[in-house]
Amino acid sequence: MAAESGEDRRGISSRLRFLLFFFLILAAISALLHVEKFRRLQDIDRGREKLAALVRARPVEHTMARRARFYRVQYCLGYPEAASLAVADLSRRLCVVFGPARIIGLQIDPSLRDLRFELVIGIQEEPGLPGAGKALETFAGLYMELGDFADLSDLSFIKNDPTDGGLNVFTVTGQAELP
Repeated sequence: MAAESGEDRRGISSRLRFLLFFFLILAAISALLHVEKFRRLQDIDRGREKLAALVRARPVEHTMARRARFYRVQYCLGYPEAASLAVADLSRRLCVVFGPARIIGLQIDPSLRDLRFELVIGIQEEPGLPGAGKALETFAGLYMELGDFADLSDLSFIKNDPTDGGLNVFTVTGQAELP
């Protein structure tokens, strides 16, 4: 009997070792599965956050696209009217400064953002007044009034040769902003 009890002990201890090894493997597999579950839950949470951000941003993008489309349509449809009104206003203001009797020619070229203009002015030199250059002084005063307009820029002028009748001709170029 003694021999049988020794074999039983070895059989029991080998079974215990096998069961212990089996449970250790099960515990390791369980730990790995829990770690993978935790990692996947984090991925799902990140995906939910991204989806929520997209859902929150979608109305903003939609509104921005609608607003941009509205302004593009308004600009395309309203440009001819705005440009013609700006040309009429610019010519009116130039006539107020220089007077229609002095304006020889006016050319206004509207572009998408501004109005480029070329203004030809004739100022009569008074032959009976003492001192030369009174026409230039008169033009300088009128040219300074143009500088008071906030929407005019790139102003420059050229004095052309006087005509036979004593008319001094000045060419003013510049640009005005579209409203």
